[in-house]
Amino acid sequence: MTRIVLTYLTLLLSAFLFLGASLFAQSSKDSFTQGLLRMTRGQDDQALPFFNKAIELKPDYLEAYMMRGSTYMRLGDPMNAIIDFDKALELDPELIKAYNYRGFCFVERKDLKRAVTDFSKVIELKPDYPNAYESRGYAKSLMNGHAEAMPDYDRAIVMKPDFHEAYHHRAWSKAALNDTTGAISDFLKAIELDESVAVYHDDLGFIYLKQKNYKEAQASFANAIKLDVTFALAYLHRGQLKLEQGKSKPACKDLKVAAELKNEAAQKLVEQHCVEKETEEKESEKKQDGKKKPESE
Repeated sequence: MTRIVLTYLTLLLSAFLFLGASLFAQSSKDSFTQGLLRMTRGQDDQALPFFNKAIELKPDYLEAYMMRGSTYMRLGDPMNAIIDFDKALELDPELIKAYNYRGFCFVERKDLKRAVTDFSKVIELKPDYPNAYESRGYAKSLMNGHAEAMPDYDRAIVMKPDFHEAYHHRAWSKAALNDTTGAISDFLKAIELDESVAVYHDDLGFIYLKQKNYKEAQASFANAIKLDVTFALAYLHRGQLKLEQGKSKPACKDLKVAAELKNEAAQKLVEQHCVEKETEEKESEKKQDGKKKPESE
């Protein structure tokens, strides 16, 4: 009888352990799925607790670390994202996405040498991936390594001829290397490939402004503002253009809009060129009014 009871208890315990393991696995998967569902809805802050739970239940859950890291990125928290990508790479040292995303996080934190290292690892693992060359080039550009960045941009564009971001970033490196003609050509190509990006028009306008090609600069800034009416930098640049042309009133109008949009450089220019000018105009109006005599009855 005792042996039968022991056998029964052993079988019951085995069944419980098996069922418990299944529930454990299912629960971590369910939490992960719920997190994914909220991510697709754009509810990133609500997704985090589900990814946390999935990892708590299954500490080696690679996909959960990747998704939680991606969520942190979208929430503007690159440091916690890096921690999750580190863990993902412990679990899979050749996971291309983890190196790639961690590289973006390092760029965000201005840890550019480590960003270059991660993008280089992506290229080592996937040498036919044009985005990795573009990302590495961009990180080098941010380090003022514009000459070193050029081969990466070139390679990315050869592999992906419609890569407008690569043309845009290469244009800035060319401008930094005093190749203004090449920069304008690349900005124009970026716009040809995607004319809906306001910053491309503004950047092109800024190069024209430096050349004192006011007509083309004016058109470029107008295009940028048309695409994004809250683009403070475009208002600033157009205001600077008008100041150079001696058009104080329209310049101040643009500069004030840029200042209202929290652009500090515009605020300083308003204080330098617009406040004093307005005071002078008001004083002049008062003097003119004082000279006018009332008509006698």
